[in-house]
Amino acid sequence: MTKLVSFSTIAAVMLVSSAAAPVTPSGLYRVWVSGHGTDGATCGSPTSPCRTLQYAHDNIVLAKGEIDILDPAGYGAVTISKALSIVNDGVGTAGVQQATASLAAITINAGASDAIYLRGLNIDGLGTGASGVLFNSGGSLAVANCVVRHFFSSFGVLIQPSSGTTLFSISDTIISDNSSGGIYIHPIGTASAKGTITGVEASRNAYGIAVDANASTGTATFVLVSDANASNNVSVGIYVGSAEVAITRSTATGNGDGVHVNSGTVYTYGDNRIVGNDTNVSGVLTSVTGN
Repeated sequence: MTKLVSFSTIAAVMLVSSAAAPVTPSGLYRVWVSGHGTDGATCGSPTSPCRTLQYAHDNIVLAKGEIDILDPAGYGAVTISKALSIVNDGVGTAGVQQATASLAAITINAGASDAIYLRGLNIDGLGTGASGVLFNSGGSLAVANCVVRHFFSSFGVLIQPSSGTTLFSISDTIISDNSSGGIYIHPIGTASAKGTITGVEASRNAYGIAVDANASTGTATFVLVSDANASNNVSVGIYVGSAEVAITRSTATGNGDGVHVNSGTVYTYGDNRIVGNDTNVSGVLTSVTGN
């Protein structure tokens, strides 16, 4: 005899099955890479890591996910097109190198609300790469505990969005020996940028730190520079054009110009050390007290 199964029984079975095997998007939110890994469709776990950042980005990690470094190695240049974190939490040198003269080691072409976070990376241009970190678009960028060196035709970190307001922070990072400059905040088109540069060593570049909004029609670009060392740069320690910049507890020495104010406003809090440059201050600084 055939038994009839009630609708409630079927529904209960379906509910249990659904709870046991939830539907998830293809890919992983946390992916590991290793110098001993192999790029392939099944890579990404700690026991089967991927080999390169680009493969993990393109094929494995989901938007808003994280790529973690397992061991010291070179992981190749990467172009980032989504919200993503790339993190080395002290396992040794996580190298991101670019030896092609026209290219950046890390290029960011992300969406308007995408947040990008880079930590613990050794980013090297080998004397020929164009830029270390090239930010073209995205919602925000955070660079922490990185080293950016040896880039030839552009800047160590170049932030040049063309629309919207980009938020950024660069902290506890060495940016040195770059032929054109260390940090260049350069919104263009209708863009603006707002952010902080904290605990940064910008030395032996053409420019140490430059904030230049001359090519932008966006709302005011504002940058706070604190506890930074912009010294021994060929041309300028800190350059400002058409932007608001506040400088506190920072040093500029051994440069052509210590601080060069082309246009815009530079606030100083009386706790900086701008000495020993060919010209200590070119332009006008606005003193601020009581804050």
